[in-house]
Amino acid sequence: MEQAMDVKPVSRKGMYGEIVLQIKAMIDRGELRPGDRLPPERRLAGMFAVSRNTVREAIKALAEQELVESRQGAGTFVRSADEARFAATLAGVILRARPSLRDVFEARKLIEPEIAALAARHASPGIIARIEAALDEQERAVRRGETGADHDQLLHGLLAEASGNTVFCEVVKALHEDFIRSRVQALQSQERREASLAAHRTIVEAVRNGHVMQAEKAMRDHLEEIEAIVFARDHRSGA
Repeated sequence: MEQAMDVKPVSRKGMYGEIVLQIKAMIDRGELRPGDRLPPERRLAGMFAVSRNTVREAIKALAEQELVESRQGAGTFVRSADEARFAATLAGVILRARPSLRDVFEARKLIEPEIAALAARHASPGIIARIEAALDEQERAVRRGETGADHDQLLHGLLAEASGNTVFCEVVKALHEDFIRSRVQALQSQERREASLAAHRTIVEAVRNGHVMQAEKAMRDHLEEIEAIVFARDHRSGA
């Protein structure tokens, strides 16, 4: 539910810092609680008597301080301080650990099927449209003979965003380089790229239709197929 806000107009245009201070004070006083949705950008601009660009700067600053998060198609929400700290700590641990490729796949098989299931349950029409656009871009890249790895990564990141779970989003970001490494190794032939694209279509269709179990299974099947390709190649090369 969108949270009502009692604010004071900002004294000078462009002073987004004043907006940040007012919203932080409301969070500190408990007037804005974790999970509360802020009013839309246009309304906030009217309430503070500033431009929408100033509101965007304030929201960006609050997001950088991990006080709020913007969810495509849903709005901007107050974050849980404990959740934000946990996500940041976990991401740091993952980055320092420098996991092996096999560890990366184990993590992906544990995390990403659940992400797909949550995305099927919670995805808004806006985020689904962005996921479908990423899939279209991947298909165009594959048709051009490219790996489509960047669009692949974007699609998986959008699924994490669609899940609505901040911790999953942070973990996927932290594993970005290792996930990319596993994908690039698995996309070296046109046949493998087509297989990845087909798997993504199945996942996206399940998410679009809200089919939770199908989305989870489709993601798990996809990861197991990619893992088999990568390690079969390594075995043949004597790695």
